[in-house]
Amino acid sequence: MMWNEYCAALLLGWNAWTDLRRQEVSMPSLGAAAAAGILLNLLVNYQKSAELFAGIGTGLFLLAVSAVSKGAVGFGDGLLLCVTGIFLGGMGNLRLLMLGSILCAAVLGAGLAFGRVRWKQRFPFVPFLFLAQIGRILWK
Repeated sequence: MMWNEYCAALLLGWNAWTDLRRQEVSMPSLGAAAAAGILLNLLVNYQKSAELFAGIGTGLFLLAVSAVSKGAVGFGDGLLLCVTGIFLGGMGNLRLLMLGSILCAAVLGAGLAFGRVRWKQRFPFVPFLFLAQIGRILWK
């Protein structure tokens, strides 16, 4: 059952492009993917409701971090992780967030060390999530 992993990758790929180009996620893509994911889960029943809600919970956690940090973490990133959670479930979405964060920290840490990145500089996070999801697919 890899189709849900590919759906998440497709959603992340599209939004990585919009995040790089416009510094935002595509709200229409989030709405369409959320509706499709919930419908597919109802029809195919590929995960239990508790796993689906745990996946959404990862995104809700990031939304809370966004609110507490006054936008230092993007609100759209949290919404995007709510939707990927519909496809990946709780543990899958948590792994995605952790791997994306590690990739981001490694790249930006190197950028800081070599003077390519400034400390308070804003940067897109979704491309790191996309690369993390591609890595998750290739690893399986």
